[in-house]
Amino acid sequence: MGIRTGKELLESLRDERQLFIDGERVADVTADPRFAEAARSLAALYDMQHDSALTEQMTFRSPTSGERVGLSFIEPRSVDDLIRRRDMVKIWMDASCGMFGRSPDFMNIFVTAFASAADDFGHKDKRFAENLRTYHKYIRENDICMTHTLVNPQVDRSKTGRTAGQGSRGQDRQGNRCRDRDPRRAHGVDPMRLRA
Repeated sequence: MGIRTGKELLESLRDERQLFIDGERVADVTADPRFAEAARSLAALYDMQHDSALTEQMTFRSPTSGERVGLSFIEPRSVDDLIRRRDMVKIWMDASCGMFGRSPDFMNIFVTAFASAADDFGHKDKRFAENLRTYHKYIRENDICMTHTLVNPQVDRSKTGRTAGQGSRGQDRQGNRCRDRDPRRAHGVDPMRLRA
């Protein structure tokens, strides 16, 4: 398949996914006013890979299919590969003035780094290394867009917001409540006394 167009990306988002916000199911993230502009911004990034003036800077030939794939999937083998990938990331960041915080290149590079070190993940079981390589190949060849979230898990679903994670946070390994999030204080060290 290789690199997708913005239109193909938007079409892929019109599926049976179940996304809820404010207690309401979002039927189409590409049309919902809360998500549509972000979806179009993402599509514009994908279209940049097809711009003849940028294709060489944004893509490389897949080692397995020979198709053009996003440069964020390259497993760097040289300083030049790293510089080329960095320049590709900068093109996307410049396009959004750095305001699109979770553009596809972020997780692509993250997973690619794991795939580059796949043998290290396979020390106990070779299948783990092969799983990484297979997944990397899949996301590279299908130009998959991924993201991640950094939130506390909601332990008690009857609670919302800041209290949702109570029960798993704020305790040490013995189950004692911690007075302070500073790990030095939890071990009886006053962080203020560490300053010269």
